[in-house]
Amino acid sequence: IQPIPGVESLDSNQYKSEPIIRVWISEKGYIESIALERYLEGVIAREMEPNWPIEALAAQAITARTLTIHALEAGTIKKMYNADVSTAKEELQAYAPERVTDNVREAVRRTRGEVLLYGGGLVNAIYSSCNGQIAATKEESFPKEIATPTPYFQPVTDNCFQYAPAALQSWTVKISGNEVANAVGYTGNPADVSILEKGPSGRILYIGAGDKKVYGSDFRKRVGYDRLKSTLITDMSYDGQSFTFTGMGWGNGVGLCQWGAYTLAQQGLKAEEILKKYYIGIEIKKLWE
Repeated sequence: IQPIPGVESLDSNQYKSEPIIRVWISEKGYIESIALERYLEGVIAREMEPNWPIEALAAQAITARTLTIHALEAGTIKKMYNADVSTAKEELQAYAPERVTDNVREAVRRTRGEVLLYGGGLVNAIYSSCNGQIAATKEESFPKEIATPTPYFQPVTDNCFQYAPAALQSWTVKISGNEVANAVGYTGNPADVSILEKGPSGRILYIGAGDKKVYGSDFRKRVGYDRLKSTLITDMSYDGQSFTFTGMGWGNGVGLCQWGAYTLAQQGLKAEEILKKYYIGIEIKKLWE
């Protein structure tokens, strides 16, 4: 999930009724006009498993609705496609209306019109699959992409490993020394490359060598999001040819952790309680009936 540039405030009068939004269907290359709540059903059905607990789906619905309104307000997708939102996950949120179930419809219906606010402004409601049991700060995952303050992103802990697949809990990946050096812009001996600084959650803040250093988030982007599943690295070693990275979690780690939401829902927490755990100090506001 990619963040949207900051929106400082929200004129809720603009959203007294449910908007019809222009959706760029990226897989097919055309724009479709869809009622926002119906669009959300397709988002939830792709971003979470449709058979997950209703409270986890409801938490995802409020989060996804907030991010959708944020995209409308910021206008970033409009600049690319003259649409309000895009179904390309790397541009906003994934979308799969064919996966919608009664549970998904109920989660969206129950939370209809609800969004997350902090101090009167829209929360930049980013979320990820598995945060490695500790959430990331903006500085760790989106140091350049989000210019506005996000005090609601804190390194809170959860118990997402209780249900998350083993492959997301702990993983290793080998990346050649030359590729690692290239990713930080260093032309010397790859053995010189090291993690220079970690952030509050333990994620890579900076990695580099000599006078070259890059953000951990940029490093992950350059070597591939699916290869380096997160920047929550517990060990980095070099054997003269390749670096071996050992890490935890999958995704940017910011905001709602989907496997954490699953765990909390199984423990009996309501959607609103789940969200207040991941976005500190927020309120939930109903924009339309």
